[in-house]
Amino acid sequence: MARYFQTKDYERTVPVSMKLLKFLWGMSQPMRLYMWVALVVMLLATGFDLIRPYLMKVAIDSHMQTGNIEGLAQLAALYAASIGATAMFSYIQTVLLQYIGQTIILGARQKIFRHLLYRPYAELEGQPVGRMVTRVTNDTDALKELYTDVIVSFASNILTLIGIMLVMLALDWRLALVSYAMLPLMVASTLLYQRYARLAYRLVREKTALVNSFVQENLNGAPIVKAFARFQITGEEFRKLSDQYLAAGLKEMRTFAIFRPLVDLIYTLAVAMVLWLGGWDGKTGLEIGVLVAFLRYVEKFFWPIRDLAEKFGSLQSALAAAERVYDLLAEEPSPEMTPCTEPLGTFRGSVSFEDVWFAYQNEDWVLRGVTINIEPGEFAGVVGLSGSGKTTLVNLLLRFYEPQRGVIRLDGIDIRDLPLPVIRRKVGVVFQDVHLFQGSIADNISLYHQEISRSSVESASRIASLHATVAQMPQGYDTLIGYQGALLSAGQRQLLSLARALASQPDILVLDEATSNIDSQTEQHVQEALAAISEQRTILAVAHRLSTIQQADKIFVMSRGRVAEAGRHADLLAKRGLYFRLYSSQ
Repeated sequence: MARYFQTKDYERTVPVSMKLLKFLWGMSQPMRLYMWVALVVMLLATGFDLIRPYLMKVAIDSHMQTGNIEGLAQLAALYAASIGATAMFSYIQTVLLQYIGQTIILGARQKIFRHLLYRPYAELEGQPVGRMVTRVTNDTDALKELYTDVIVSFASNILTLIGIMLVMLALDWRLALVSYAMLPLMVASTLLYQRYARLAYRLVREKTALVNSFVQENLNGAPIVKAFARFQITGEEFRKLSDQYLAAGLKEMRTFAIFRPLVDLIYTLAVAMVLWLGGWDGKTGLEIGVLVAFLRYVEKFFWPIRDLAEKFGSLQSALAAAERVYDLLAEEPSPEMTPCTEPLGTFRGSVSFEDVWFAYQNEDWVLRGVTINIEPGEFAGVVGLSGSGKTTLVNLLLRFYEPQRGVIRLDGIDIRDLPLPVIRRKVGVVFQDVHLFQGSIADNISLYHQEISRSSVESASRIASLHATVAQMPQGYDTLIGYQGALLSAGQRQLLSLARALASQPDILVLDEATSNIDSQTEQHVQEALAAISEQRTILAVAHRLSTIQQADKIFVMSRGRVAEAGRHADLLAKRGLYFRLYSSQ
């Protein structure tokens, strides 16, 4: 999927639509004053750059032929001043544009990341992570180039072209028309170059995406590569991809290598025609200074055209990125983005599923008319075979998804009527797969919430049977855990996840297969923690190991999306039904 999305995105040729222009103009709103200043600076830099060939003309025709040394000295000073002014204004222009671009992209990147973070879980789960990372990094970088390089290059080159054409006409209209005669040939060459350069550019980006995907896939799967000795096979696959990448890069290089000499050839033809018409024998009566100035202007005339052609690929990449960002930000805002102004209050902790039906796709029902009632302070367990709908119950309770039919209530209130921030703070969850962040143990328990004090962190760790382990570490709760908690064992990570859920002091605690990947001793610690908190809050434990929920007040046995059995551990065993078979198989 990641390869598909990246390839399709890079292949798009985006038309400049009004919605896109409005979007780009809207993004620049905070920096528009700076943009006008940058435009003025650009005009000044262009003007000082264009005046120098004319100064050369005056120096040759008015001073060198008459031997006016004083006049030449004054012109030399003006010439040097124009160079200094051009350099100064170019520096100011570069600094301004970089500041404008970086500031605009800072806001865009924060807005995109926040937008992605708040998207419904159902949307995030169905998209490759690499695609979303590309939105935050590559696409915003492409947008930055649009504001700092592409736009200014287009504006600067167009202004330079207009200025040169006007100056050339003022100097000598005949030479100007001769120079313009090369323009159709230059435009045709540019259009041809853009066509082949675009194809080569797409191919390079496609091969880059394939190489990146391959490297990521095999580095993530390094244990499998090593365990099954796939070194030679993996190396050969990477060599083939690298060869394809090399071929694409060489194709792009050849396209560029043909275009530059072609521009130089057209420029040489234009110079030859100007020299031929100017006439070295003086028959046309053309002043030498005018001819020298004209040659300089002809040289400058072709540089902007070449630069415009070379920037076309960057423009298309930036516009494609802009449209992808526009499409993303144009989506309806998630309910999670709405701040909660109401006081959180306290839940009694009752949970009820009333005739709940749910399907991830169409009517392929995962839950079929599920009805579950859990009273405040009860410890309820949910068990069943894989695919019976256990984890789906958790996803619906957290509003990661919405049921197609039925109602889920907390304290008798339909959860669709509760602000999402309230649900997320009042329902604590311990997932099967523990995700830890860069930082210390304390950071991963509090998740950087300022209202969770160090004493609350330690208290939650004691309940989760993690405190004794942390106390033996060199820096205690300030011990860094490494990338994704690599310095902790699987059991320690699971206990940390439990402490994290308890530190926020939820009224309802949900455990989703929290003991399936841990050893018996760690499971014993989890059971002790559940016993310690069972009188303080409602607990819903989805379990694969039945030993985890044997002490539950209620056990719901799921089968094919329905509640097949319900009752206490001893009562369900006495029925000798599905629960008995599950228990006997373990």
